[in-house]
Amino acid sequence: MNSMKHIWSILCQKSVIDNETNLISLIDCLEELNLTMDINKESNQISEKRVIPINFQIVSFWLIENNDVKKLEIKIELHDPENNKINEINNIFELKENYLRYRTRINVQGFPVTKSGRYLFKIYQIEQGETLKCVSELPLDVKINYKLQNLENPKK
Repeated sequence: MNSMKHIWSILCQKSVIDNETNLISLIDCLEELNLTMDINKESNQISEKRVIPINFQIVSFWLIENNDVKKLEIKIELHDPENNKINEINNIFELKENYLRYRTRINVQGFPVTKSGRYLFKIYQIEQGETLKCVSELPLDVKINYKLQNLENPKK
């Protein structure tokens, strides 16, 4: 029996929870990244994978359907435009008693990029310690503008 039900997830730069009302504000939701990268004049390509120095959050909202539940286990996989898994995040959240809903906020530092296209964050709920259930897919479109790097006269 499902113990938690996933309602929604979103990518954002940050989120803020008001202490008085417990309301959450999602700030700068992410749908697309526009990047500029250097390419080598000799090879005319970028390296296999680069990590872009960006910090963001994956925020999710869950309903607790069974009060006997003590924890929520999730796994998030990042897939590149060719559906290759390029990153994985695992988290376990301890749940307090007598709550009917739960929010998770996962901080992510750095974004690995292999090429332009649509990246997918696949969110899995781990049930009974081993069964994976995909509960959401969050797309992030990445557009890369390439700038030719001149190796003979590098910028000083």
